Amino acid sequence: MTPDEIAALPRPLAFVLPGGGALGSYQVGVLRALTESGVTPDQLVGVSAGSVNAALFAWNGGLDGLDHMADIWRGIRRRDLMRVHPGRLAQAFAGQQPSFLDNRHGSSFLRRHLGNRVIEHSPLPLALVATDLSTGESVALTSGDTTAAVLASSAFPGVYPPIEIDGRTFIDGGVVADVPLDVTLALGVKSALVLSVPPLRADQPPRRALDILIRASSLGVEAHGRTMLRRPPAGLTVVELPAAPTALTTFDVGQSASMIEEGYEAARAWLARAQGIGTVVFRSTESAAVICTTTAKVQSPERGSVTEPL
Repeated sequence: MTPDEIAALPRPLAFVLPGGGALGSYQVGVLRALTESGVTPDQLVGVSAGSVNAALFAWNGGLDGLDHMADIWRGIRRRDLMRVHPGRLAQAFAGQQPSFLDNRHGSSFLRRHLGNRVIEHSPLPLALVATDLSTGESVALTSGDTTAAVLASSAFPGVYPPIEIDGRTFIDGGVVADVPLDVTLALGVKSALVLSVPPLRADQPPRRALDILIRASSLGVEAHGRTMLRRPPAGLTVVELPAAPTALTTFDVGQSASMIEEGYEAARAWLARAQGIGTVVFRSTESAAVICTTTAKVQSPERGSVTEPL
């Protein structure tokens, strides 16, 4: 789909950034290709790892800002986000902790790059989507502390602790809405450009329990996303910028450099094609859901949640 065809879509236009853990680095390359082509959004909507990119991009627009984002992703190491403590694991198995890992290192990482910025001061309208653990509702965090909202949006259940905001308990937004089109429409958006991350490719079934759990979780999220794309809400034009399948998983930290380049080259090729060649535009006559918003507040590491592994 060419930049001119994107420019002809109904406005406002949102960039919708789904989750994908370590695969989120792919979106940085896609954002660079879009920026170089002059394609800009009126709204950013991020989920899970996509919320990290949405928040960073909101304050780091332009090519220089994307260079900074790429440097952040390339510099991530597993120890920045995931440190296993045997005592914590034992407490979690005994039902004394809400997660197997704590959030101290991930919280520090996010605070270092996002600081104390608040969502309502974002240069671009920004919504970070989390899941209410009590009701199962998708909630758009549209004001308050940005770091806390990212933590809420990317609290991978069981691995990292939930985060409390305004008396509500939140976990990863991708649990119920990895492609949150209803939420996007309710923000007043007319068109959505979905920056997909690479899905899992078909492969030999894993044998280890943890690998099976991770793959099953990813397959479920991907299936729900495909359903949402096929059945978008009424009044919203949806275009997916697709990605080729990969053997990497959401926990494969350390592949960011190659993923950024892959996303960049794929997006450039996609932007060079005319509509109808490798491009699907989704429209629907179904009714849309009503958005629910809340305010994100600063949380201490103990009460917060670290982001899903990037």
